[in-house]
Amino acid sequence: MRAIPLFLALCAAAPVALAQANCSAGASPVLTLATQSPFGGNSLYGHPNFPSPASPTYPGFSFLFDLNPSTAITISRVDLRLFDDGGVVDLGNGTTVNMPNQVGATTTVTWYVQPGVTWVGSETNQAAWLPYGTGTLTVGLNSADSPIVFSTPLSFPPGLWACALVVNMPTTGPAPGPLHPMIDPNTGGVVPSYSNSAMTWTNVQFQRESWTASLAPPLHKQNLEIHYSTQTGYANWTSFGTGCVAPGAPLLALTSRPILGTTITFRTTGIAPSTPFVFWLFGFAPNATGSSLAGFGLPGCTLYLQLGPGLVTNVSNVTFGLSTISLALPNTPSLSGVVLYSQSAPATPGLPAGFVVSNAVCVAVGQV
Repeated sequence: MRAIPLFLALCAAAPVALAQANCSAGASPVLTLATQSPFGGNSLYGHPNFPSPASPTYPGFSFLFDLNPSTAITISRVDLRLFDDGGVVDLGNGTTVNMPNQVGATTTVTWYVQPGVTWVGSETNQAAWLPYGTGTLTVGLNSADSPIVFSTPLSFPPGLWACALVVNMPTTGPAPGPLHPMIDPNTGGVVPSYSNSAMTWTNVQFQRESWTASLAPPLHKQNLEIHYSTQTGYANWTSFGTGCVAPGAPLLALTSRPILGTTITFRTTGIAPSTPFVFWLFGFAPNATGSSLAGFGLPGCTLYLQLGPGLVTNVSNVTFGLSTISLALPNTPSLSGVVLYSQSAPATPGLPAGFVVSNAVCVAVGQV
């Protein structure tokens, strides 16, 4: 594998490429970020008088956390893990009880926010919080997710957001009453936080009764999973065109998504035996319809990049029919959305022109 420090040099031609892109760093598919994967826990939390019904004034429980997106996101669903399916619970004092079976029951969940601050210290001050949206929770088995679905997804611009996810108890269904999430108290003495390239999720705590001084210890792990989409800046790549067969068409692909701050690897496989090296083309100007290479002794072969200024070439060795080359992407947010194109040409002896060409790839660089 060979690394090439060419990305910043190529970026001078980026405006041309963006006008002719076959791919783009736009909205992402639905992604997830979980506090535990898979979910797990052995402590039953929630209203303390289970299985006795709570009073009519019971405000439900809350999950409190600080959400800090690095790019604009929308949240469509949150999963949690409940133990309200009729299972047996050890109360810790030598007695056991059967929990009410609420599987299939639904209830309203309200997402509250405070923009620009942490929630820490305002957990009992309900007046400081703004309702941001509502979802519907459906109670599942303790071995399955209980999803909270937001029919109108919640949008969060980048920045710090104090969040409170308030879960009311079901008032209808097979056994109306308070709900009880499962929590894992074993965290090794380290307060957990959760992050990926799209967001950071900190100060995740459980509140037994919403807006009261009833927080679980911060060391405890919750069972939560956010389903979200990034609105812009999703790194991706696609293949287009076809390679030419002589005796077999080489196949060009990337081994990972092109996220800023990472190194991506271009990989050509299916290279004929005795091929010593591969030529590589990189540029920002594609030719979507392609240019025939028949005039160069390559009938059936097509060039998918435009020749001219801004086109960069390189070469790498072949090992067991495989050749790779790597490209370091700087962690520079302003480069999100740049689109790069590449095609490879294995130099195979015995062919009329001495080489064949692969398909092409369109690489949309993004932040997430």
